[in-house]
Amino acid sequence: MKNNKGITLIALVITIIVLLILAGISIAMLTGENGILTKATSAGSQSESSQAAEMINLKLNEILASILAGDTTITGGDVKDGTKTYATITVTGDSTTGWTATVAAGANKPEKVNVTGAGITKNATSGKYEITPATWSK
Repeated sequence: MKNNKGITLIALVITIIVLLILAGISIAMLTGENGILTKATSAGSQSESSQAAEMINLKLNEILASILAGDTTITGGDVKDGTKTYATITVTGDSTTGWTATVAAGANKPEKVNVTGAGITKNATSGKYEITPATWSK
């Protein structure tokens, strides 16, 4: 008798079909609406938004620390990360009348960062400075 040691055409076709199904599933997992690439892009955007909000809040806290330390020349400025300007902080007032810091959105502010109302104000009743932080939403 003859001993055959090859694969049949049917086995080859079935193997190719299984591989095509697995490739289709893999491509869908990568590029679909809930795919890995979409989620990675979304995570990058959220990371930049939270970083921008944290940088703005850090600058506000530095200004507040200067106010509480009794500095007489306090300035704001741009909140930047490399060439991206996330916000501009303007400081007005003096040590006698009280300081105010306001935050305006910069040219590169991420879409989900809210700077409206963020800043430092002096509470008229208590005389204490209050900080309203910048926030970001998902």
